[in-house]
Amino acid sequence: SAKMFNYAGWKNTCNSIFILFAVIFIITRLIILPFWILHCTMIIPLKVYPPFFGYYFFNSMMVILQCLHVFWAYLIIRMAQKFITGKTVEDERSDRDETDYSVEEEEKAVAADAGPSAGTKNGPLANGHPVLNNNHQKVE
Repeated sequence: SAKMFNYAGWKNTCNSIFILFAVIFIITRLIILPFWILHCTMIIPLKVYPPFFGYYFFNSMMVILQCLHVFWAYLIIRMAQKFITGKTVEDERSDRDETDYSVEEEEKAVAADAGPSAGTKNGPLANGHPVLNNNHQKVE
């Protein structure tokens, strides 16, 4: 939801939701999961049953998940640090591809698609998008 509010331009709401997300993520993934859940899956079953393949497989997957949580928390904390210090904050997950247009290339493409009468009131633009086919009218 923070990303949605960011795209909508509601910066204060976006920042509040991001802070709430960061706090909840760190508490649940870096405190509750390892000290409660992983402890319950690794220690308590050994008191009742001997270890078997499923025990090792499940717990190894849980440890890998915990490593991913540590990495994600590092990225979230780094982003929160930039947010607190006032640096420009961008979503690090959203990278621009090499195939993305630059602003100038996009303006040239829109101008080429629009044609010479794009600036007039009744030009070939409908809702900001060029009309590609005007032959959809009824013929009697």
